[in-house]
Amino acid sequence: MPVVTFFNEHRSFDVEPNTNLRTLMQKVNVSPYRGLDILLNCRGNNFCGTCAVEVVDGKGASPRGQDEEATLMGNLVIAKVVDKNLRLACQTNITGDIVVRTCPSRITDKQKTKERFALIGIASFFGLVLAAMFVVLLLDMIHLF
Repeated sequence: MPVVTFFNEHRSFDVEPNTNLRTLMQKVNVSPYRGLDILLNCRGNNFCGTCAVEVVDGKGASPRGQDEEATLMGNLVIAKVVDKNLRLACQTNITGDIVVRTCPSRITDKQKTKERFALIGIASFFGLVLAAMFVVLLLDMIHLF
């Protein structure tokens, strides 16, 4: 049976092969979440990235998929640097012995974040212009303008 060791908590557990890491963490009362993320997470559906953990010894973890990689890169605005050992607990199945570090530090990719802010600003500007044009046309149609 695989052994999962939680580095920060100094605890180890024997698990069945192909056990989901997030499910195990909930069962043994080890949280991958910080602060409000305990309440504001996606419940294991791979779209929030709040259950990120560092798999120190990753030979006993399932491979990281493209969806998981995209979620780890950050959200619409904030871009994150993705370390090779970073995993989402909800997407990781245990296939052998692993060591897990909870609540790893995440680094923001400042350049990509600036680019995303610029794109969102441009899109917002054009959206507001389009909305204003729609209002003017609507007022013109009802002869108030």
